[in-house]
Amino acid sequence: MYGVTIQEFIDKMRLKNMTPEIDMEKAVLTHPDVNRPALQLAGFFDHFDNERVQIIGYVEQEYLRQMDQDRKIHIYDRLLEAKIPCLVYSRSQIPDENM
Repeated sequence: MYGVTIQEFIDKMRLKNMTPEIDMEKAVLTHPDVNRPALQLAGFFDHFDNERVQIIGYVEQEYLRQMDQDRKIHIYDRLLEAKIPCLVYSRSQIPDENM
């Protein structure tokens, strides 16, 4: 299988790993495209390409901030259950502390 490990991706892009308990050397990125999961955050997962790196930017984070806690947990659970390779927060966005 061709690709790069998540650790190589983190190093190359100078990202901060927020989940150090997960072995990033075992997960491999094989899909060159990325996705901003706007429709998935709204609950629509039909035809979702879970092989892509998912990017949360300012707009997605603001949408998440406006959700009530139970809905936000449900959406994060659905997104992570899809077995995405990784979730990147861009534009200085950071995950909610209680997620």
